[in-house]
Amino acid sequence: MTLSKNLNFSFKSDLSELIHSSTNQRTGEIRLGEIIHSDWKTPHSKYVLIGISECIGPQANFGRTGSEKAFDAFLHAFCNLQWNNSIHKESIAYLGRISSTTTFTTIEDAKIGVNELDDFVVDLLTPIIESGKIPIVIGGGHNNAFPLIEVLAKNFNKISVINMDAHADCRALEGRHSGNSFSYAIEKKMISNYGVFGLHKAYLNQSMIDYLESNSIKFEYFDNYILGNKNFIEDIQKFINSIQSDEKLGIELDLDCISNFPSSAMNPIGFTISDARNYLALCAQYSNVGYYNLTEAAIIEKGDERIVGKVLAQLTYDILTEFNY
Repeated sequence: MTLSKNLNFSFKSDLSELIHSSTNQRTGEIRLGEIIHSDWKTPHSKYVLIGISECIGPQANFGRTGSEKAFDAFLHAFCNLQWNNSIHKESIAYLGRISSTTTFTTIEDAKIGVNELDDFVVDLLTPIIESGKIPIVIGGGHNNAFPLIEVLAKNFNKISVINMDAHADCRALEGRHSGNSFSYAIEKKMISNYGVFGLHKAYLNQSMIDYLESNSIKFEYFDNYILGNKNFIEDIQKFINSIQSDEKLGIELDLDCISNFPSSAMNPIGFTISDARNYLALCAQYSNVGYYNLTEAAIIEKGDERIVGKVLAQLTYDILTEFNY
């Protein structure tokens, strides 16, 4: 086990016991829990799963807890999915799981903790990115977008990021939390292009709108999609087509944009799970993907674990099969 600088976070690389206990084996079948492995350095390991079990990012942004439980729910559901020949047996590796070891009691303490977590994530993911693998980050808050972008920016000249989200996460630079990953990345000139689609205008203050417009951020409101004024698929395709082929693309999916989905900022108004799958399928067509970040799913009420686990497992399965259906 590895600990972060101030001991507030731990990293466990060996998840074999958890994977084994989560996998229900059956004669004549092969489950994904039976083929996922920890040797991500092998040539065939294209995708590397990383779990982040924390909620301090959302807490520092005045959000709810629960995102720290998403990865374990995912892993149980994912391990029991069936293997078939749409997935190369050696392509799925895992790095391990980052977990909080401390309960933060104030907003300011949580912000300091997010900074520590940022550095920890960068240190752990740097060798993955340097090796040319594609990390799939599951769990935790949207604060983890910033260290993902930072790792890419350290290794590549141009970075673009696309985000399916109800919120732009470009809040003021007031200390790190889940609501300002992209404004911090833009301030540090890490991103060439940022596109965020599905924003809920009722939750977007005027300062944020001014910020998006003044920084030439490509964005569209969910309201315009449901009213038929804009087409979501066309907007995603247009953004992807605008990226130069030498740019790495970070793919962000904030689960709070899905209607009634258990998340840190759950909303009864939003996209469908099928919309999210279509979004990922379009993004996966880009030939230079840097990472996937499936974030903000949160287990808060009874029954949430099953929903969160199954949806995150399906979205990850889509990525691993490269939508070869």
